[in-house]
Amino acid sequence: MSDTFQDTNLPDIIELQDISTSFDGGKTFIIKNFNLLIEDLPESGEFIVILGKSGCGKTTILKYIAGLTDPTSGRVLIRGRDRSHEVPISMVFQEPSALEHYTVLKNVMLPLLYRHVPEREAAERAMNMIRAVGLEGHELKFAKFGKLSGGQLQRVVIARSLIANPGIILMDEPNRGLDNDTALQIDLLVGNLWQQLQSTIILVTHDIDQAVFLGTKLYVMGGKPANIVKEFDVNLPFPRNRETRRSENFLELKNQVEDFMYSLP
Repeated sequence: MSDTFQDTNLPDIIELQDISTSFDGGKTFIIKNFNLLIEDLPESGEFIVILGKSGCGKTTILKYIAGLTDPTSGRVLIRGRDRSHEVPISMVFQEPSALEHYTVLKNVMLPLLYRHVPEREAAERAMNMIRAVGLEGHELKFAKFGKLSGGQLQRVVIARSLIANPGIILMDEPNRGLDNDTALQIDLLVGNLWQQLQSTIILVTHDIDQAVFLGTKLYVMGGKPANIVKEFDVNLPFPRNRETRRSENFLELKNQVEDFMYSLP
């Protein structure tokens, strides 16, 4: 593990060891010797944000954690075991990934049905989550554009990702393409649900406001090949709301992160 991260007595939840990515057989590297350690904080969890400019490899790192693809070299450990072991992880993608031939209710029920939860119980739990994300009254609509807005579709995906409380939730720029007000509503929703679930969430984004608003800790990716070049602790109280974004501490940290980001080549 890199000296950047201090391994304490807390259980490790995610560890990336010397991750490297090359698409030409090792002649050049997009990511090289990337290390990350996230510990399982009791009774709170962590909201980790990986922040970086477009194209720096943030989404690639998320895919390695999710097990969607493998790095050229290095190890991905989840709870101390190689990623090859099946581990329940949910992922929210950039574009809404709701299944449009299913209703909102059926979309949200799916993770429970895959775990063989009885259908009636799954429907009850799904309706509770649908209420939590503000979609009550839409549960029998098909989850597709024309029936629901982009923000509503992303709420369906978030509800589906969180309903089974997998402990690890990955988010790849979930507000992409949403207007500012809808994006803020999604951020408020995610922050509130995270506090209730006490899971570990990893969000990748290039949006500094979103990173500071949601995160407990920010890691900035930069350089060629890419790596973590800066860490920021976010000492803003929870719950966070619209007033948080106007507070002196928020604006001060946002400006610090912005200045650092703009200094990167």
